[in-house]
Order: sequence, then C-alpha cells, then structure tokens
Amino acid sequence: MQGVSGAAAVVVMLLAATTLVLADYIQKSILCDDIAAICEHNGIDNQKNATECGENQEKFLNPEVCNCGSTCISNLGEGEFCYTSFATKYPTELCGPGLECIISDPNNPDLAVCTRNPARQCINETLQYEDDQAAGTLGPGQYKPNCDQYGKYTPRQCTPGGTCYCVNIKGERLPGEGSIFKQNNISCACSVHWEEMKTMGLNLGMRCLPNGNFDPLQCLDNKCFCYDEVTSTVSYGPFSFDMIENIPCYDPTIHNKEYINPCHKALEEWNNQDTNDTIVVRETLQPICTPDGYYAAVQYGGKDAYCADLHGNQIENFRQPITTAQNMNCHCARRRLIMEENDMGSSKPKCCPNGDFYPWQTRGLFAYCVDGNGNQIGVETAFTDIQGLSCYSDQPCDTSVMYSS
Repeated sequence: MQGVSGAAAVVVMLLAATTLVLADYIQKSILCDDIAAICEHNGIDNQKNATECGENQEKFLNPEVCNCGSTCISNLGEGEFCYTSFATKYPTELCGPGLECIISDPNNPDLAVCTRNPARQCINETLQYEDDQAAGTLGPGQYKPNCDQYGKYTPRQCTPGGTCYCVNIKGERLPGEGSIFKQNNISCACSVHWEEMKTMGLNLGMRCLPNGNFDPLQCLDNKCFCYDEVTSTVSYGPFSFDMIENIPCYDPTIHNKEYINPCHKALEEWNNQDTNDTIVVRETLQPICTPDGYYAAVQYGGKDAYCADLHGNQIENFRQPITTAQNMNCHCARRRLIMEENDMGSSKPKCCPNGDFYPWQTRGLFAYCVDGNGNQIGVETAFTDIQGLSCYSDQPCDTSVMYSS
C-alpha cells in the first residue's frame, strides 16, 4: 500500500481543520474525491478548473484546499524578466521548467531574470559543458549531465562511449548499469524505488533488473504478476506461484522457476549453514547482494576484497586487501565487463588493481583526469604532456592517495 505523500498529508490536515471549523459540512472521506462539494463549501469556483493546458504552459494548482480553481499560466524563457512575488494568489506567468527567478541586482530586488541556477550542481556542470562546447574545448571524456526541471540529477546518467548508470538526485551512485547503446531502455526507476524504501527505513521492495529497471515479473506472497513500470500497474495476473513459467513476462534467460537470483540464493544457503550449539560455523564470507538479487560489485573472500560480476565471479584480477578496501567501488571493473560484453572492448577504460578507475584516462591523442565514475574533470592535455595533469602521480593507484584527494 502506498504511503500518503507530503502534499496529500497537507490536504488531509486542511480538510480536518475545515471539518472542525465548519461542522455543518459532512466530509465523505479524507481524500479529495468530492471536489465539487468541497470547493462549493469553501466558496471557490471549481468550474474554472483547467484540465489541459496549451503549449508552453503549466498548470498552477491553487494552494487552497483540494486545488479548487486551478488555472494555466505561461512559461517564461531563459533570460526573460520575472517577479519573485505576486499581489494575487494567481500569477499570470512563471519561469519555465529548469529555470528559477533570480534577482540579478541585489540593489534592485524588482529586477529578476529567469535563469538556470548555477548553484545547483547538475545545472553548474551542464553550463560548464555548454561553455566548453561553444568554445570548442570540449574534452573527449566530458559528458553532459541529465538534470530534471528542478536542477537535480535524473536517475540515468551516461558516460561517453561507455555505459549508463543509476544515481540519486544528488548524483550519487545507485545499483544499476547498462551499455550506452541501450540507454533508451534504461530508466533506473527500480533503483530509485529502493533508495526511497531505504530512506523510509524499509528493507522490502520490488525486484529490479541489473540495469536498474523494474523486473517485469514480480512475485510476492506466493503470487506472481506482470508489472508495467511505464504505467505503474499490474498488466497481467496475479496468478499462483506454481504458474510462474506460464506467465507472459516470464523470461527463461533471466528468470527461473524458483524466482531467486544467484546472490539471494547464495545468501539463503549462507544463512542456513549448520550450527554447532551457539557457534555458527561458516566457511565463506557472507555474499553482498543488490536489490536485483545479483552480486554487488565488491565481494569478500579470504583476506581480500575483489570485483565480481553479477554471478559472483571475479572480474579479471581486480582485488585488494580487506584492510584497505573500505572505499573500493569496482566501477571501472564493471564498466570494462559491460563494454566487453557489448563488443566495445577496444575502448575499455584503464583500472587500478582494485577495480576503481585509474586517475587519468586516454582517448586518441589526449589524456585527462577522471572522477570516481570515470567522467572527465578538468581540461585534457596531449598524451605527450600527461605528467602535467593535476591527477598525475608516480603512484596513481596508491589507495592512501586516491581516497584522500
């Protein structure tokens, strides 16, 4: 069952307050499912509610109860003058998506302009990318971040010629990654779903695919159904778990009749190992799983941490002693593997022995510094001048240096 959103909670409180003050009105429910009566009772003309807005317009929801009397307002473009306050509750125009009304002259608070706010990290990186592109100085490893209308990172971010990966609104990595050639099919919606669940302190949620999308086949409480993440609805079912192989969204290339992925299966076996009185005897370290039921990129065995594929197999020879592996992420190792699987092996990135990105990368005749996701930072230089890079070091993969910078 979905929780009540912040907006819905406000509506609930407003309705409750209205009921207390106006006792003669009998409220049907805590929801806005009797809008006509609610609007009439509060003296607001509901007949003017805008159902559809025209091109370059946005719906403005009346801040009063149940959005009675919503209207359409025009979007202002970048660089157009705007107002930071209005004499009436209904503005006639506002800055369009991705823009904010920012005062350009502190001495003249009435002079404000619709602007992409550079104080927001995603917007700032976008503006830097566009400046470099206009100046003809765009680096081979630079990418244009995807931002939403509020200047936050969208769930899917991509790196040039490599992969697309999932992030939260702050741009921090979430589980989920796939080939850039398949970016139009990567939504990262399930990765975001799990981020929200954890934020609420919950350890339950729907199952994901390795690329961060929702698994179209979902099973819960001995029932299975097909889930359409575009419409957020059950498109087929539910049916008994015994019928799992006959459900249309069952795909034998990614599903099995037990509906359990390799890491979750290994975790079950690990938890069910024999015990000797109160001492638990375990021959292997606990597997680390992601919400999709596959293995996380970093796994532990013996005295080392190592980079693993979705099935828990070590990727190449990427590993590091556990005592120094607390910041190890294996992003580079996973990208190399995905690129190899998608016939992009000739342009694979260079990794440190622990599977993290080498501090600098090369492409063609250029060399450049990268961040933890392999994206270019700073200005590139000719390969022959690589020692002039700010990230250059005689010990580039020394973890004490890598994680202190």
